[in-house]
Amino acid sequence: ILSSELSSRNPMGQLCQRRAAIPAASVAVPAAQADTATVTKKHDPKRYANDYSRFDHIEDSDEEKETKADDPPPEPMHPDEPNNPTEEQRKELRLKFMKLSRKMIKDTTGSLTETQERPKPARLPKDHMKVVGTIDLQQLAKYSCSNDRMLLSCYGDIFDVSSRPDLYGWGPKSWQAGKDITWSVVTGKEKPDQCNRFYDVFKLDPDHISRYLTLICNRLVTLQDEFGKPVGRLDKFLNERHFPAAPQEEIEECKQQ
Repeated sequence: ILSSELSSRNPMGQLCQRRAAIPAASVAVPAAQADTATVTKKHDPKRYANDYSRFDHIEDSDEEKETKADDPPPEPMHPDEPNNPTEEQRKELRLKFMKLSRKMIKDTTGSLTETQERPKPARLPKDHMKVVGTIDLQQLAKYSCSNDRMLLSCYGDIFDVSSRPDLYGWGPKSWQAGKDITWSVVTGKEKPDQCNRFYDVFKLDPDHISRYLTLICNRLVTLQDEFGKPVGRLDKFLNERHFPAAPQEEIEECKQQ
């Protein structure tokens, strides 16, 4: 009785009672309130812009198949970084493209590299092919063309090119010694200002990823065939996922195939 009397005296109370009687499903929730009430959804693979499974047709080597059986499942990509695969996924793709590049170079060159005339062996420095481990750009710069021992980095792999001073000492590639040449390889611009520029090729569309990885791996295979295994690793490529995407205008200018 008391509540009915209060309601009759208070029109606002009657209005609140009528609103309370409306079913919850018919009440429209403002957008601002809806955002704050959003519940975190489960991981949805369809949100990702790039489908890296398109590269799965590249067959793994027998050694990779043996080790892969014992490997833990790969870390999923962060939902806020759709074009930023994990380090494990990057490593796997690189191995596949390296295998593809090695086969392609072998098929196109045949035995040409075996019969190619090479200069007489240079006088090698005492620390030739000595492992340098992980170094930074400042340390790499110490092995420039003005030194007996010359190193260069390609996609983070550091090669000892001291055996070819005719190229990297006083020759046409002297500007590459002591630097990282990855972006120069991608753009095809053989210029010093293309060195020590770091972009994440995985933050591009699948076609550019495939094209650029092929260019990079082709150069890596060539360097490995001529100079042997890498002697170190450039520290910047330990966190390649944090590199920015390449400038769009330079992507459009790049005519490399």
